[in-house]
Amino acid sequence: MKKYKVKVNGRVFEVELEAVTESDGHIDAPAAEAAPAAAVNGTPVVTPIAGKVLDVKVKIGEYIKKGQTVAVVEAMKLENEVPATAEGKVVDIRVTKGAAVNNQDVLVVLA
Repeated sequence: MKKYKVKVNGRVFEVELEAVTESDGHIDAPAAEAAPAAAVNGTPVVTPIAGKVLDVKVKIGEYIKKGQTVAVVEAMKLENEVPATAEGKVVDIRVTKGAAVNNQDVLVVLA
């Protein structure tokens, strides 16, 4: 590895580079630790956008229809109703009102 200084938009950064051969083209980097994935037993309903949960519209044990609003997520000052992607009984609610969510986070699980 060699250290270099790089100037970007007037700011100086120090970087380390590793030489690779043309045929290799691979740099071994330390593996990032992945967060353990929570198992989903059923049909997950995920949020299509990152934001803040304003309301959870369902309760555990409730039977809901496809298209029914399960939660409201605020993103960029807009309220987005998240519909159920299938019908079924709500067996798990993974978020609470006020929680921050990322794109594709599981909101509820249906059985």
